[in-house]
Amino acid sequence: MPAVLAAQAQAWATSCRSRLKQLGYAVSMYSINHSDYMPGASDYTGQQYFGMYHGLTQPVDFADGYLTEYVDHDPVIWQCPAFTEFMPRADGPTTGYAYNYVYLTEYRDNGVSWFDPNYKWWWCGVRSAIIREPTTTVLFGDSARNWMGPVQENWFWTPPSQSIPWGLGYTHFRHRLRANVLWADGHASSVEPDKALPVDKDGLGVICDESDVYYKPEK
Repeated sequence: MPAVLAAQAQAWATSCRSRLKQLGYAVSMYSINHSDYMPGASDYTGQQYFGMYHGLTQPVDFADGYLTEYVDHDPVIWQCPAFTEFMPRADGPTTGYAYNYVYLTEYRDNGVSWFDPNYKWWWCGVRSAIIREPTTTVLFGDSARNWMGPVQENWFWTPPSQSIPWGLGYTHFRHRLRANVLWADGHASSVEPDKALPVDKDGLGVICDESDVYYKPEK
C-alpha cells in the first residue's frame, strides 16, 4: 500500500507540473498578443485570470478568464490533481494555483472614492520585459490559505515579505512536502519549503525569506 500511495503521489505531482507548463505557454501567448503585457489578476467585475467569479454560491465561468482562450477553454488545467481537500470558494473548484500578482500586476482604479457605488478597480499586468531573471521569477504555484479556519483555495500568491510578519504562508507543499512552481521562463519544478517560516499543520509555508527573491522580477 505505501508503494501504491507513493506512485499515485508522484503521478499527481507530474500531472501538476504538466498543467503549470501549459499555463506558462498561455502566459507567453497572452503577452505576445497584448503588446508585451502580462495578464491581469482580477477586476471589479469578478473576472480573474482563470475565469469569471460570481461568488460563493455560483460556479466559476471558466469561459471568461483573462487566460481562457490561451488554455483552450480547458478548466482542468487550473486544477491540481493532488489538491482535493479544501473549503470551496464557489459552487465547485476555482483553481489550486496562485499568481505572483504583487510584482507582476499593478493596482489601478477609476479615481472615484472606494465608498462610491461607481468605484471600479483592476489588477493590470505589467510589461513582461521587466522580468530580468525569468529562470528564478515565479509566475504561478501551488497555493492555499487557512485564515483561522479550514484550508481554502488561494488565487493571489502573497510574497513572504507581506505574509511572514503575520505568521502566514501561502505556498502549499501538497506533494509530499514539496510544492510545484511555474517560473517565468516556462519551466516548472518542485521546490522545498524555506526555513524562514515553519510549514504549518496544513502544509503551508514559503519558498524564500522576506527578501522575496523568487517573486521580484528585478533582482
